Order: sequence, then structure tokens, then C-alpha cells
Amino acid sequence: MSLSLGSVSRFIDPDFGPDPYFEKILNPKPAGDKHIEYMFKIIWPLLASYRKVLVAQRAMTTYTVLSQIAAGERDLDYLGAGHILYTDYPGKGKTLLAKIPSIVLGGVFSRFQGANDNLPSDFTGNRILDIDYNGKRFFRFVQGPAFGDFILVDEVNRNPPRTLSSLLEPFGEGTVTNFGETYRVRPYGLFTMNPVETEGTHPLPEALLDRIMFKMTGEWFTADQFAEILDRTNQYATIRAGLKQVCDIGMIHEIREFFHTSVYMHSDIRKRMGHFAEISNDPHRFGHLRLFTEKFDGPIIRSGLSGRGIIYWEGAARALAALRYRDYVCAEDAEKVLLPILRHRIIFEPGALVFMTHELGFRDTTETADVIINTLIKEAW
Repeated sequence: MSLSLGSVSRFIDPDFGPDPYFEKILNPKPAGDKHIEYMFKIIWPLLASYRKVLVAQRAMTTYTVLSQIAAGERDLDYLGAGHILYTDYPGKGKTLLAKIPSIVLGGVFSRFQGANDNLPSDFTGNRILDIDYNGKRFFRFVQGPAFGDFILVDEVNRNPPRTLSSLLEPFGEGTVTNFGETYRVRPYGLFTMNPVETEGTHPLPEALLDRIMFKMTGEWFTADQFAEILDRTNQYATIRAGLKQVCDIGMIHEIREFFHTSVYMHSDIRKRMGHFAEISNDPHRFGHLRLFTEKFDGPIIRSGLSGRGIIYWEGAARALAALRYRDYVCAEDAEKVLLPILRHRIIFEPGALVFMTHELGFRDTTETADVIINTLIKEAW
């Protein structure tokens, strides 16, 4: 017997109403009461809040929610979130989107602006010399942006390599070490990059990219959407007043752990994912990818999914199944999240993307990379 809207009315937030996707669910019964309560009371209000503020960009808002409820980094005693990287032209709403989670989910929002003169201590915090009431000097630790619950790392590629290395521990292990003392943190990271400006930027280390779940690019606005941007920016005071906190920060961690343990993934799907991960590191024997290789006169892909990458992929597939009111993962879920999982994990040979962009007549290397990755998914999944 399917679950009716009337039978779950006790879960519906009157300010947001039921998730429209719920009405599309067919038999059998989709998920348990706890699952649906989390969706109606927290996940759907969070997604609706994103879309209330941001014009268009539906994929960006959906995957932001997925990265927050998905299990990403997994240490011995730490289950981290999947972080997200927005790579797009200015004015798409990347920074605006990053400010909403702390309003809806509680917690502390912090911002770390990328700059060439940033030091690791600018992010993690540092000890400063202070004087107490008795005139005695002592060192006091001042926390940096790394201690926020939601951290916007704006223009992350403007940070020098030594500063980029300081991001690995908090976002990967949930700790910050300073002067030999280790502090526990549970950050969720929203990283932004601007592909237009390259002066003063640095390539992101593969180790940092591998700790990010999704790499997202925005959609181009239509004429009507440009007009809607003007309407919404003139109503920001009203929109901000309409956003409300639906839970505290601890609840989102609880939801992440619940979906991680309650959403089932069959061993056949795991084996299929493992097979794809192996192929992604040596994909050149497949049809159209072989044609790309012949055009370039050599392999175009250097490496693909890592061990950490497939863990993030599994977490994303579970989260998507949960968002679709299911407590089991379908092959379609794993395929759906693959493109943003692979965008920053497929490492291309030097010069391959520029060559293929000119050869195939695409707009830019980002579009070329997406075409090649989609080809890999279509042929190898």
C-alpha cells in the first residue's frame, strides 16, 4: 500500500508545504516515517529556500543539498559531508547560495577569501600574545574560518600552495592542528572558482580536489530569468525575512548518518561501480574515446577515480536515493551523480582539452571535458 499525502500531513511544515516530488511516488511504500519526516521538515525546506533566493540553477541547488546530506570523507571516527565546488562565471549566485545553509540549518557561517598573500594560519587560526589583568603575558588561540560549520572558500584557487595545504585536514579529517594541539571540527565546505580570470591563480592540488564531492557549473540565464533576477534583488528584504531556521546544526549530521546507514546498496551495484572506477583509469579502449585518442595522437586521460573518489560516489548515490524517497540505491542513482563526481577527478593529459576544444569546435575546455566524461559514462557504465 502506498503512502498517501494525508497520512504524512503531520510531517508537513506549513511554511513550505509538501515536496512536490512526493506526489510522483508510486507503489510500493517508498520509505519509513523517519525518512519522510526528515525530508518534509528539513531537506525539502532547505531546497525550497535555495530556490526561493536563487534564480534558475536547479542543478546547482539540488547538488548542494545532496552534498550536505551525503556521507563524504570517512575517517576512523569521523563521517564528513561531501563538499562542493562551484566553477562558473561571475554573477551566477555562487556566493549568495553559500550564505543560505547557516540561516536554514543553524550553525556558524565563515568566509575565507582567496588571496595570494594568505597564510595557513589565516585559515586555521593562530596564537597571539595577550596580557591578563595582572600584566602577565600569555598566548591565546584565536580561531580562524576553519572552525565554521559552513565555510565559504571564495576564489579558492587564489590561495598559494602552502595555504591550500591547510584546507586538507579540516575538510578531510574533521580536525585542526595548531602548535601541537588538535581541535575537532565538522565543516561543510563551499568552494568557488572563477574560470575567467587566471592571473594570480594557482592550480588546486589533486589531494584537495579529491576531498570535494561535486564540481558544479551553472546554467546560462534566459531573458526571462535575467528579468526575474531584477525582481528578486528588489525584494531581498522580504525574501530574507521569509527564510527560517528549520533545525539546529546537529540535526544535519544526524540526517547524514541516518541516510548513510539506512539506504541500502546491493553488492551488484558496488561491483559495477568498482568496474567503472577501474575503467576510468584506463578508458582508451572504448569506441568514441578511442576516436578522441586517435585525434589527439595519444591518450587524453591520465587518471580517473581514486579510492576516496568511489567512496564519495557511493555517498552521493545513497543521498540521491534518499532524496527520491527510497531506502535503496538504483543503478540510475549511481549514474545520475557521476558527471559532477568525475569533473574534477578525471585528470586529462597536458594540452588534451585545448586541442580537443579546437578540434571539435566547442565553446571552451569545460564543455569539452563534459562531453568526453559523458562519453565515458555512456560507454563504460
